[in-house]
Amino acid sequence: MPAENLLGPENGGWNVALSSLHHERQMIWIMNWVEIKRGLDAVRNAGAGTEDQDLYTELGSLLADAEALRATGYRALGNELSGRPSPEADIMKLLGSITLQRVWELAAAAQGPRSASDPDLLFERQDALAATIYGGTSEVQRNIIAERLLGLPKG
Repeated sequence: MPAENLLGPENGGWNVALSSLHHERQMIWIMNWVEIKRGLDAVRNAGAGTEDQDLYTELGSLLADAEALRATGYRALGNELSGRPSPEADIMKLLGSITLQRVWELAAAAQGPRSASDPDLLFERQDALAATIYGGTSEVQRNIIAERLLGLPKG
């Protein structure tokens, strides 16, 4: 490879890859947050008029997680713009993908038996499962958080 085509220092490809993944994860939280909000609207619509307190308890928990994701995303953006380290990206990827999956599962529960014949809901549930894979699987994210952020030994 000619030196003028290098993206970073010689033998620094791993750092370039890590930086690229970091930026990807920063964008994933935004995409997940938008999908979470859409899913929460579906839960509200499907559960309107029900007196199922468990549904409302889980809905409240998911609303809190969505707002935590948004607030943490803004903090991470502020850190990035200020040139400070932003370890939140790895945490946001994990929280966002897990929350997205929980939201669409709750939407199915709120619909009850009708959910089995709703192709749009089936698509959303399957797409939410993919969120725990793209940009780094949830298992990889947990390892990154444990090793790089918490300083735990490699398992």
